[in-house]
Amino acid sequence: MTAAAKELVELIGALPKEKAHEVVDFARFLRQQADDAAWERVIGDTHPRPKLDAFVADALHEGKAEPLDTNKL
Repeated sequence: MTAAAKELVELIGALPKEKAHEVVDFARFLRQQADDAAWERVIGDTHPRPKLDAFVADALHEGKAEPLDTNKL
């Protein structure tokens, strides 16, 4: 565990339960923002991806898929 994580655990432990949940929710929000930023970098990358292009072309040639029937799982 990092020093920051240890400090956060100590701080959360000293907070009332409601406030501790707010801190955890905010941390989840920050993680989601970081995940979104990472995806935006991937999506915005202009380098060619021939394997992905081939995969998409193959998938499009297969036609429409049937909706998922959970009773068949």
